[in-house]
Amino acid sequence: MADKKLSAFQKVNDFLYRNRKYMVVAYIVATVVFFSLEFGFLMNWDMLVRIMNANYLFHGGQYFEDQRALLESFLIGIFSFVLGPYAVYAFIALATVIFFVAVYYFSKSFGIDSVLTLGVVFNPFFLFYAIRNGSELPMYAFLILFIAMIKAKKPQYAGIFMALAFVSKYDSLFLLPLALFLVDWNAVGSLKRLGVFAASALLALVPFFAYNLALYHNIFFTFASSFYQNSATLAGTFSSGSGYIATGFEELVVLIPLAAMVLLLKKRKTSLLKSRKSDVLILLSALFLFFVIYILVSHMFSAGLNYFRFFLPVTLFATLILSLFLDKRMVLLTLLFFVVSMVLAYQILYSQPFNSSVLGGQISAAKSLLYSAYNTTNCTVQSNNWVFLDYYGISATYPRGENYSQYPIIGFGPLGASAASMVGGNYTLKGEKDGIFLYGYGVSDTACRYTPVVDLEYGVNSDISQSSANDTIACHLIYSKLRLSAVLDACIGVTDVLH
Repeated sequence: MADKKLSAFQKVNDFLYRNRKYMVVAYIVATVVFFSLEFGFLMNWDMLVRIMNANYLFHGGQYFEDQRALLESFLIGIFSFVLGPYAVYAFIALATVIFFVAVYYFSKSFGIDSVLTLGVVFNPFFLFYAIRNGSELPMYAFLILFIAMIKAKKPQYAGIFMALAFVSKYDSLFLLPLALFLVDWNAVGSLKRLGVFAASALLALVPFFAYNLALYHNIFFTFASSFYQNSATLAGTFSSGSGYIATGFEELVVLIPLAAMVLLLKKRKTSLLKSRKSDVLILLSALFLFFVIYILVSHMFSAGLNYFRFFLPVTLFATLILSLFLDKRMVLLTLLFFVVSMVLAYQILYSQPFNSSVLGGQISAAKSLLYSAYNTTNCTVQSNNWVFLDYYGISATYPRGENYSQYPIIGFGPLGASAASMVGGNYTLKGEKDGIFLYGYGVSDTACRYTPVVDLEYGVNSDISQSSANDTIACHLIYSKLRLSAVLDACIGVTDVLH
C-alpha cells in the first residue's frame, strides 16, 4: 500500500514537472490577484503616498513627499495616462512579473529550477507584506537580479540592478558590499569588474541625479531628506537605553517545512553543501546584511515605522538558501506549500480590522463634519491620518502646532492629551460622527482656510525654495545624522563641481 501511494505521488510529481510552465503561469495569476485584492481591501498608507506622488509628478497634484524613492510613483504616473485611477493595479502586475523574472534569472545563475524556487518564496508573510508599501517587491526583485548578476560575474548588469533597487527603496544600499563577490584571485580582472559595476550603477542613476539637480540643486537631496527624516543620529544608534524589536521572528516558522523537505528528501546533502559553499556564502552574506538592517531598525529608525517588514528579507534569503537544495522530486510539495501559503495569506488579509470599507465610512463622516461646521469641505485640516484624508480629497497635513491654528483638526478618535499638547492652543470640539472628531480653534471659529499642502511650511515647495537658496542643505542633513566630516566635505565638493 505504501509503495502504491509513493508511486501515485511520484506520478503526480512527474506530471507537474513536465507541465511546470503552466504552474508558473498559475503562480503569476494567483499572486497578481492577491496583491491587487490586498491593495483594494487595505488601502495601505505608503502605497497611497506613492499614488499621490505620481499624481503630483504627472498631473499637478497638491500632495508630495520628497523623501520617498520615486521609481514606483514614476511607473504609476506613466500608467495613469492610459489607466487613470487603475494605474496602481498595472504597477502591481508589473512588479510581480519583474519579481518572477528575477527568480528565473536567480535560479538560472545558481543552477536550480525556477518553478521550485517560486513555489517556496511566496510564504504567507511574503504574500501579505511584499507589496503593501509599494516598494518592497520591486526592491527584492532588483536585489535578487543584482545577486544573480554578481554570481554570473556580469558587473555591468549588477550595477544597473543595484541602481534600480536603490531608486525603489534607499535601504538597498545596505547590500552594496555584496559587490565584493566580484573580486577573485585575478587582481586586474577584479578591479576591472568593480570599475564596470560602479560605472554602470552611476550611469543608471543619471536620471535620479538629474531630477534632484534640476529641482533641488543637489543630486543627493531626496536621499538626504529620507535619511534625515527616518533615522536618528549615528551616535545614538546603539544607546544602551533602547531595546531590540523582536517582532518579525515568527516569520521563521515558514522555514520549518522547507527545511524538513530538504532534510528528509534530499540525498547527499553534505557533498552538495560543499559544492555549493560559494553560492551559500553569497546568500548568507545577503541574509546577514538584511539582519543588520533589522537590528539597526530597532535603534536607528524613528518610532512609527513598520518594523515587521524589515524582517521579511531575512526570511526571503533564508528561503533562497534552502531553495538551492530542492530538486524535481519536490515539485508537488512546493506546489502544496504555495497553496497553503496563499490560503493563510487570505486569512491574514481578511482578519485585518482596518480596511477600505471602514476607511470609507470615516472619510464620509469627516466630510460631513466639515460641511456642517463650515458649509464647505474645501478646507485644509490637520490630522494624524492626513494621508488617508488627502487621498480621498480632503486637503490635510500632519499636526503642526499652534501657529497653524487657522486649520481645524480632524481626529480619528478624540483629541488626547498628547495630541492636544502637540498642537497647543485652545481647540474646541465642533462635532463628532461615527468616531471622527472635528476641532476648531476657539469658540468663535466659523470659517476654514484652504492652502495646498505643497505650499505649507516643510512642504515640497518650501524644500525646493530652501535648497535653491542653499544647495548644500542635503549635505548638512546627512551630516546631522552621521557626524562624519569626510562625508560632508565630499558631498559639498560634488555639489560645488556640479555648479
